Amino acid sequence: MAQRRYEYAPAGTLPGLLQRGRGLGAQMAAEDPAAAADLVYGCIRWDWRWDREADDRHLYLARLVRDLELPVGPIVDLLTGDEDTCLRATGVLELLALGGSAEAREALRTHVREGEHRVAALESVAMLWPTPWWEDLAAGQDVRERRGPRALLPEHGGASDLHIASDLPTATGELERQWASQEWCGPMHTARGLARFGPEAAGAASLLRRFWLWTPHSSERPAYLEALAAVAPVGLAEVYTECLWDCEAGARLPAVAHAPDRPHVRERLAHLRDDPMEEAEVREAAGARLAGLSSGGSEPEGAGSEGELE
Repeated sequence: MAQRRYEYAPAGTLPGLLQRGRGLGAQMAAEDPAAAADLVYGCIRWDWRWDREADDRHLYLARLVRDLELPVGPIVDLLTGDEDTCLRATGVLELLALGGSAEAREALRTHVREGEHRVAALESVAMLWPTPWWEDLAAGQDVRERRGPRALLPEHGGASDLHIASDLPTATGELERQWASQEWCGPMHTARGLARFGPEAAGAASLLRRFWLWTPHSSERPAYLEALAAVAPVGLAEVYTECLWDCEAGARLPAVAHAPDRPHVRERLAHLRDDPMEEAEVREAAGARLAGLSSGGSEPEGAGSEGELE
């Protein structure tokens, strides 16, 4: 059985931020890597995701390990755990290997040769690694047919966007009800419905901010960001900046497009563009944004307005 934890720490604390995969958590951890180390390892050892098929964490955690210069050994040790624990560790280690860690690469190759969960580990690395890195370990297993980009995961919880109430008061009331009942699965559909009303739905902005800050479902966070941009775009500069570190590619992409032009933002964009662990779509978008800024491109609409959601 997967070792899971559902008692999220408050969203304003470092443990709560890391558990949710928030960009602010990665930024705070970088200020004191030694103090954050146990928290990072804990997010790999225990599965904090409410939906492991939808909520992304591997890249976020692999970046933390690499950027904080944490030892890889404690993650390698998790390969000997149950299958779910092994695959969480595999997901982090295979990305660290892509990022240049020879230790991570050799640890996974050793596990594929000798480990208890070697077949599952082989299938995982075959999705991401270049064929020469794993082909000699396949030993006749039909792995190639499963290769390719990771599929988009089905959305979970709640009604589809097409079934959201067509009038603004009803949609706002539904989001209020979901917040009052702490209903975390599905409010993203309500948020997308509200986004269709544009600035007319500005009264729901505070609710959308709360969901963005507190949701344990990182996969829903991009929908709240999208809705905020539609109904109350002023004051999102700091939010977009934080999202450059977010665990979800769906949050990093709009952040790449709309984060304000500042020196540390350009530095982060260059990091995303050049990071071999990053999703190809995000790398390409970061490169295009940087090229536009270098050529004197205009500031993204709404990005220059200061503001925090905290």
